[in-house]
Amino acid sequence: MSNQNPERRNAKRRCLGATATIRNSSQTRIGGIIVNISEHGCQIELDFGSVSLGQYVTIKLDGMEVWPGRAQWSRDTTVGIQFERALHSAIVDHLTRTRAVVELA
Repeated sequence: MSNQNPERRNAKRRCLGATATIRNSSQTRIGGIIVNISEHGCQIELDFGSVSLGQYVTIKLDGMEVWPGRAQWSRDTTVGIQFERALHSAIVDHLTRTRAVVELA
């Protein structure tokens, strides 16, 4: 029996919670929170709007370079982005050390 929704991750996702600006192919600016990140992509909770499956986007965090990528999935205001170029693991480590939001229960 085949699995209809196989897990296709290339790297472990890490919790983040960093504020980002997303631009879609029409250059519309959308704010959002990067919920989790890996070297190959991220999950973003958008402040408003949506991103279409396959749509080209750029992601910008303050003080970081722009990361281009494509929407691999989209559900309401949450979108999964695959980066055009993998991030170096040191960048992901740095982000999770310096920008991760810790919520106290």
